[in-house]
Amino acid sequence: MQILLALIAFVMFFYTGGFAISMWKNKNKIGSIPIFMMAIAIAVLPFFITLR
Repeated sequence: MQILLALIAFVMFFYTGGFAISMWKNKNKIGSIPIFMMAIAIAVLPFFITLR
């Protein structure tokens, strides 16, 4: 079950990170920075929650 949750978190990270990169390329740099921070939070927070 934990492997499935980790896989879902990484898929969400790659999707959100790709969206942030596409925003950066479309000259929307101010909007892409918080989206990329959210992508990092999506990747990191599930591991802190399960290690608790």
